[in-house]
Amino acid sequence: MKYFIDTNVIIDLLNNDEKAKAQLKALFLEEESELFINRLIVMETLRTIHFNHKKVFREAEKKLTLFRQVDIKPKIYKDAVAFSRFCHSKGIKIKGKCEAIDFLHFITAKYYDLIIVSNDRDMSKLEGTYSKFLESLNA
Repeated sequence: MKYFIDTNVIIDLLNNDEKAKAQLKALFLEEESELFINRLIVMETLRTIHFNHKKVFREAEKKLTLFRQVDIKPKIYKDAVAFSRFCHSKGIKIKGKCEAIDFLHFITAKYYDLIIVSNDRDMSKLEGTYSKFLESLNA
């Protein structure tokens, strides 16, 4: 299986969260699994590390190289905007300051046919709406 790992899972991993460790360990041990991120996840993760924690920063950079990176293509941006607008038209909103980024990560996973792994409940809300969005495009 191919998975897209959301920022919150990686940050939890770097914070030694047991749930995140178990979550990623299970995926790494799964036969023929591949774990993907994009550059935005790298930036989101590394920006959370305090400036004076240089060793932690270097270790985080090293850990992030364990994941394969996918590009955020122009079509992904366009589709993320369209999906966000569709969700808003249906009264579906995502909590937090990073709503646009969440839509971008979600559509990145869909674009590359990856299963999104996230500890954000809003992602499951998007999953349920995505099929309706696709139907609206084909109508």
